[in-house]
Amino acid sequence: MDIPIYEKLTEYHNQNRISFAMPGHKNMRTLTINPCICDVTELSETLNLLDFDNPTTAKANRLLSKLYQTRESFILTCGSTSCIQAMILGVLNAGDTLLASSDCHISVINICAVAGIRLKLTDSFQELDTDGVSAVLVTSPNYYGVTKDIQQISHICRNKGIPLLVDEAHGAHFLGKYGLPQSAAVQGADIVCHSAHKTLNAFTGASYLHICTDRVDISRIKRCICAVHTSSPSYIIAASADFARASLCECDYSDIINECVQFKRVIGERTEICVLKNDDATRIVLNFKNYNITGFEVDKMLSERYCIDVEMADASNIILIATLQNRHSDFISLYHALLKITENLDVKTENKELIKPKCPAGIIEPQNGMFARTERIRLCDAEGRVSAVTACMYPPGTAIIVMGQRIGHQEIEYISELENMGAKINGLNAGTIEVII
Repeated sequence: MDIPIYEKLTEYHNQNRISFAMPGHKNMRTLTINPCICDVTELSETLNLLDFDNPTTAKANRLLSKLYQTRESFILTCGSTSCIQAMILGVLNAGDTLLASSDCHISVINICAVAGIRLKLTDSFQELDTDGVSAVLVTSPNYYGVTKDIQQISHICRNKGIPLLVDEAHGAHFLGKYGLPQSAAVQGADIVCHSAHKTLNAFTGASYLHICTDRVDISRIKRCICAVHTSSPSYIIAASADFARASLCECDYSDIINECVQFKRVIGERTEICVLKNDDATRIVLNFKNYNITGFEVDKMLSERYCIDVEMADASNIILIATLQNRHSDFISLYHALLKITENLDVKTENKELIKPKCPAGIIEPQNGMFARTERIRLCDAEGRVSAVTACMYPPGTAIIVMGQRIGHQEIEYISELENMGAKINGLNAGTIEVII
């Protein structure tokens, strides 16, 4: 029998790899639910996850809401993508303009394209230009564990009478305890989404959507959830999301935070690796600007030589997600692997930082790219043309070129440099890109 996907995953599992990537259960460590008994559908004796009045569903959602101190919360099984798309559809209409972080997830761009919502991107939230804007969407924390000042942003939004949506996918563990940040859900955001599989011990696809204030129409949000979510939710994923919530209520982050703090201190003292500061003690960002090596190369070496998986790499960094399921031995193995990788590396005499282009000015209409007649041309010939696709590295799934954006020289050069370093750019095909005719 030829079953390539199953065979590949079995081969991966049998390598007993060390994970500093998602999902947070780290190859099923301490995840004690039995998935075999949870794979059911909407039967008279089970439940319907999208029937929000079902007693079992309603109880699970109430417990979730109590934990995050929200007005109402929902367990979903299609990842934060479905949460993001439901909350955008829940507050915006066709023709409205969404002001979003320039590092917003590609799901934001895709739903704007489908729904005919205009998009305005910003690199800075210090002085928000909300003229003509119907809602604001913030990504906090980002992949690097850096949060934004949600209280300040929410204050601006309230004064303008516009809703604040927060993609807090990487902050499901933010409860304001053990030195970790507070969730945006209690800092003034109107709607917040979490990925329970990123930093908690749920199966991939488990997510939470939180309605935090009375400025949101809950009935409309429920309709939008049903519109973007599969009508056959995975109850394996739903049960794991419920389990992750229950586990979070009882867990103590002191030990894992101490492991991370000690690892960062020692690796910074014993090598020329720079440890970047952020707001999430469990997110480890290691910068190799002092060495003649890229983050992509370090990622490849850790994976192929030492069976250690990191969540993401870029030109200068590797990003590691540590959760309660990581063990002391994981950090020891990572430490020794990094010592071996760096011991014979040349130290750079000058540093040339690869700087991402600034986000495009003005309004972008992603729908113009998604439904237009297109042609495929070489990226190097695409300057001045309007892109029909979103080009991004995944992870993190943040756009370099946005669908509907006019392509500039800076974007072309940036992508070229990334590809020369070994990055894979989604949205491109053998150096070509689709543009509007």
